[in-house]
Amino acid sequence: MAIRPLKAHGQRLFASKARQRFHHHHIQAARQRRKVIVTRSRRETLTFKHPFRIKGIDRQLPAGAYEVVTDEELIEGLSFPSFRRVATMIMVPAAPPHRSSTEMISINSVDLAEAQQADAVASAVTN
Repeated sequence: MAIRPLKAHGQRLFASKARQRFHHHHIQAARQRRKVIVTRSRRETLTFKHPFRIKGIDRQLPAGAYEVVTDEELIEGLSFPSFRRVATMIMVPAAPPHRSSTEMISINSVDLAEAQQADAVASAVTN
């Protein structure tokens, strides 16, 4: 079988290479249509013994128990399941005058860890 040159996208391609690229393109397009992003949410309750602040929240929050939701996304292409954090949210009492409501506020996980550390230090000082 003779391989005849083809012109595609300003390049010279041979028929067999053109078929190969065509096939590869359609496989990738099919994968993208079927691509499912696996996410999971973890919920935990954190207790602060002292009033505290977290960057991104413009007010001091009272001591108490707070629900924290962490969304994670599966890292694809690894031989084992591994997740990366994509969002951290905390449920807080709404700002006045809506104290009976609850707000879910997106925060940085590092800022949350700093607030927990400051609370632990404050607890150690008072004991």
